Amino acid sequence: MTFAARGIATSAIEVTNISQHGLWLLIDEGEYFLPFETFPWFKDAPVGKLLHVELPSKQHLYWPDLDVDLEMESILHPERYPLVSKMHEMHEQYSTQEGDIGLDLEKIDDAILALLRLTLHNGDRAWKGFDFEVMDRLHERGYIHDPQGKSKSVVLTEEGLARSKELLEGLFGRK
Repeated sequence: MTFAARGIATSAIEVTNISQHGLWLLIDEGEYFLPFETFPWFKDAPVGKLLHVELPSKQHLYWPDLDVDLEMESILHPERYPLVSKMHEMHEQYSTQEGDIGLDLEKIDDAILALLRLTLHNGDRAWKGFDFEVMDRLHERGYIHDPQGKSKSVVLTEEGLARSKELLEGLFGRK
């Protein structure tokens, strides 16, 4: 008996197993284990939300129902990507290497908001790889939704989208 050739793959990423210890992902031809102790936000998530995973790019995984973004590098080398800053856990203030040199925090916040504009994706999401305190202040000012959580991105409010565009052009635009 002759069988027809295999069809094209329907999914570049798939959750193949979930146990009490973690979950397995099949991405293209490779299988990867994500232990719950390293990726704790998956531990108590409903199965349906774990199964809904997307691969927006070759190196980026996204669980929209959980608002969790992961880069492949963080799965391959989780020791390089601590989940929470020790300073943030201790609720200590960040400071510059030179100490308090009279920095204008509002100008810093404006510059970060402008830079967030450069990493926009999906309309209103931006990568949140900036200082926790700045992100908290931007949230307090109403420019971004609550930045605390598992996601590596943050959602800009309508006001934040408008202000970030204005700041990007004002601070970095060619005159």
